[in-house]
Amino acid sequence: MPLWLVIGGNSSGKSAWAEDFMAKTLGYRDVDYIATLDESYHALNDATVQEKIKEHQMRRPSQWTVWNEPVNPINRILALPTDRGVLWDGVGPYIVRNMLDDPRHMPVNKRHASADDALWSSTNSLHTIMKDWEDLLVKIHHRSADTVIVSEETGLGILDINSFTQDFVRALGKFNQVASSCAKGVIMVVAGLPMWLKGACP
Repeated sequence: MPLWLVIGGNSSGKSAWAEDFMAKTLGYRDVDYIATLDESYHALNDATVQEKIKEHQMRRPSQWTVWNEPVNPINRILALPTDRGVLWDGVGPYIVRNMLDDPRHMPVNKRHASADDALWSSTNSLHTIMKDWEDLLVKIHHRSADTVIVSEETGLGILDINSFTQDFVRALGKFNQVASSCAKGVIMVVAGLPMWLKGACP
């Protein structure tokens, strides 16, 4: 079944639109929801982030199964039954989490063992990662049920010019390009309204 990519800026309404698309347009009652922003409150100190998580939790249907997968959401999707719809929200936190495990972006006294498994490093180039993403997304595309991926569009706002931000924007942009090439439909959400960049509403 198809892979769908929903992209939009911060507070664009992309998550709410993707949830409605999954439940109402695609018709899934039981959904595996992959949360890459860890919803364990003890890991979050920002009141704004907590408020946003609460908003998402209240909006989601109670019968949906939530998986907190900040590090490796793709492998979680591939491990799930292929006949269940999946909504992954979102790509940005997944990339940031892996970047924070990259020694180049980490103070020496904060480095830990998981840095050896960083998403990319001097020995794991973005080009190599893009190929890995493509292979994994093709597998997701061939699941028997629909998969909806929610991602951020970072190129429309004012960005801080530092190495971390530059790496983040580059990686997220590349992921979106790879995902869009694998997807049946690509939808950009602006002010809560969808614009179909690829494919058509089923």
